[in-house]
Amino acid sequence: MKPAVTILTITAGITLLAYLEHLQRKGEPNVIPLGSLPFDYNAMTVPPIGIFIRKDQLSNQALLDHERVHWSQYQDRGLFGFYTDYYQQARLYGYDAMPMEVEARQNESPYCQCNYTQCVRSGIAKTVSNPNFRS
Repeated sequence: MKPAVTILTITAGITLLAYLEHLQRKGEPNVIPLGSLPFDYNAMTVPPIGIFIRKDQLSNQALLDHERVHWSQYQDRGLFGFYTDYYQQARLYGYDAMPMEVEARQNESPYCQCNYTQCVRSGIAKTVSNPNFRS
C-alpha cells in the first residue's frame, strides 16, 4: 500500500473507533449472542462493541452481571484506559488476582473472587461451569 493510503486507512479506522466509543460509552452495552467464543469463553466484554455471550448462556444473569461490571469499568476509564489497565493488571497480578476481574466477581464467594479459574473449572463458581476454562 502507498503511504498516503495507509495513513488514510489508519485515520479512518481510528475515526470509526472513536465514533463507536462515543455511541457506546454512556449507554447500555449491546448483548451479542454467538454459538461459541474464542478460548472456550462463555462471555466477554469488548468495548466499544458490547458483550459477546454464548447463546446457551443468555439467561445466565450472574454471568451478564459480571460482564456489565466490565462495561462499567470501560465507561469509567474510556476505551484506551480500559484496555491499558486490563492488560497491565493481567501482567502484574495474573488473571485470578487482577483488580478489574476481582471487582467483576462481586457476586462470587470470597474464595472464588480470588481463585476464579479453579472455581469455574470445578463448577462452584456462580457465573459459569467450564472444565476447560483458561486451559
